[in-house]
Amino acid sequence: MATEAVQVWAARRNGACMLRVAGELDVATTANALIERATESVRAVPGPVLIDLSALTFIDAHGARALDALIRTPLDGRTAVVRNCPLRIRRLLNVFRVPLDYSSAEDLPAGQTATTALADQVRRARLHARESRLDASGTMARLTDTLIRLASTRERTDLIREQAQRTLADSRAVREQLIYSRRGTAPAPAALPQYALAAEFSAEDARP
Repeated sequence: MATEAVQVWAARRNGACMLRVAGELDVATTANALIERATESVRAVPGPVLIDLSALTFIDAHGARALDALIRTPLDGRTAVVRNCPLRIRRLLNVFRVPLDYSSAEDLPAGQTATTALADQVRRARLHARESRLDASGTMARLTDTLIRLASTRERTDLIREQAQRTLADSRAVREQLIYSRRGTAPAPAALPQYALAAEFSAEDARP
């Protein structure tokens, strides 16, 4: 294949040919190379071809076009259908306008009618909707946690600022007290810091 970032192999599973595409589908992946490798892989495995993308870690617009060509092209004379795709990859494919299922009424397995096929599509749509709701719930939970952390940080910041203002006021009061002491005059009571006033009152209370 043209790139070593993508691995393609096929295995028999439940009477079907499971074609696994793993790694990264990017600009280095050409549609012809991907189709050629996939065709070689499924040739030795009988059954309907199901594409498994669960191990696909990355895909860009070029890789999406290659995957689109792979799904549209019959592999060894068989139509391929995507049956397993991570939510993050599905979202990217939706952005690139690459549908994941090209099956039609003519491609239905034996014993499956259009009604059962529609029911299967509805079931998959509900599954995708549930996954989207769970993902949205997780995002909202993370956002709420972030807001709580920001509020807590703001409260701590306000407390630190208030403490700093008190410390600055006490420092000014002590400096004024030192200035008055050097001049030999008594400072005004209002200029004393809170802890100094408390010490003075305690000394007066201790007197007989």
